[in-house]
Amino acid sequence: MPSFEGAGEWLNQTPPNPSTAKGRPILVHFWSVSSPASQARLSQVAELRDRQKREGLRVIAVHVPGSEAGDTGKVRDAIAKLNLTEPCVLDNDYKLRDAFMIDNTTLPAYYLFDADLRLRSFSAGDAGLRELEDQLDQLLLDLRTHQPFCPGCELFLNTEALFCSDCGSPLTLPGPGVHPSYEENHFASLPTVRLVHPDPLIGQVIAGKYKLTACVGEGSMSVVYRAQRVHIGDEVAVKVMLGKLAGDEAALARFRREASAAAISHHANVIGIYDFGEPGDPSVPAFIVMELVKGTPLGYLLGIGTHFSFERAERLMRAICAGVGAAHRRDVVHRDLKPDNILVVAPDDTSEFESVRIVDFGFARIMTDSPAATKGTFLGTPFYMSPEQCLGRSVDAASDVYSLGVIFYELLSGNRPFVSDKVSGTINKHLYEAPPPLPPALGFPRWISTGIMRALSKDRRDRPQTATDLARQLKLI
Repeated sequence: MPSFEGAGEWLNQTPPNPSTAKGRPILVHFWSVSSPASQARLSQVAELRDRQKREGLRVIAVHVPGSEAGDTGKVRDAIAKLNLTEPCVLDNDYKLRDAFMIDNTTLPAYYLFDADLRLRSFSAGDAGLRELEDQLDQLLLDLRTHQPFCPGCELFLNTEALFCSDCGSPLTLPGPGVHPSYEENHFASLPTVRLVHPDPLIGQVIAGKYKLTACVGEGSMSVVYRAQRVHIGDEVAVKVMLGKLAGDEAALARFRREASAAAISHHANVIGIYDFGEPGDPSVPAFIVMELVKGTPLGYLLGIGTHFSFERAERLMRAICAGVGAAHRRDVVHRDLKPDNILVVAPDDTSEFESVRIVDFGFARIMTDSPAATKGTFLGTPFYMSPEQCLGRSVDAASDVYSLGVIFYELLSGNRPFVSDKVSGTINKHLYEAPPPLPPALGFPRWISTGIMRALSKDRRDRPQTATDLARQLKLI
């Protein structure tokens, strides 16, 4: 593509940067207020621009003057009237006209360049844009078939790329399969560890409905299995309480609470619960049936030093607030929000962006229940506990908001706000120390810092009272 450097005055926007132009197909269209035909096609250019922007298309306009040469005001009026919002250069010295080797009699003229800035197609005249649209559709199909794409930056990258060079997000890869970033996956509501030993429950049918087909992982209270619903045929995850806890009423109560709290919350960003049972079998004291989710704990991504661009972090924060907000609206308080209980889920057919699932409601409290059972009990994970949790006091939705403040602080900065070598030191900081200010060099909007600092207020009355209130203060909704 010929260089636009020194071409003339730019209207609407700053000149396109050649370093950021590569990776996107570009349509360059020449027009003139002296050419009725080119003016008549500008609305079609605008429609094409807006329709294909999400697919990476960028548009550059070049105005070639006729008798109105030097009359910038006339051109500006036409731009405003004709919905021309792309960068537009005034080619008053005809440098670009000559570089592209056209003349005024061929207007309008259209040049389509591929993601490597090579000329793909040229057309001109009244039917020129319609002819070029077929070429553009084929170009975008070829790019999607062969090159990774970042839907956030609307950018195609080289065939070996797995992550966006601009925002760091996992790319949408051509062809079938899941992005390698999600291959170390975790299913259902339990961050898992792969099992290598045979399990006697494999092949068994639970409650006459769920055939356990594979061990996914285990925790201190349960084992999670991949299972098939024998009457339907689809796959689910079944979380089975360990047999050694069969007589532990506290463990059974937590299991029941986890199923009930997650089911009540019912939201796309909360793990879906399908069934619960207590068969009375010593090897299966209780089980929870839930959606089978392939994703990676946010804690793992933070632990390996993943850089989250503000755009990616903002999308995750919006989804997290939506899921926790749904729980709060149904009087459910999670009480153990932390990065390990947030699964980052690969894009699928319904969305080009990552989504999240809030998991592990084992410590959750339904606000209509009596608080007496948990008052004075130390619940949660110290790095993410609210001051009132640190003191063993009763909690409400504002306690979850504090935990979200810690998570979002870490997501944006890469560091936890309160860290100590000892648990007692971490708790002391939650109780008495102000969080370090988020570095201005991170470059995100001021209201983000302000909202997170409010969420980290020591007095729960000074915080946003629910996750939805926090999302509003962060301008996520």
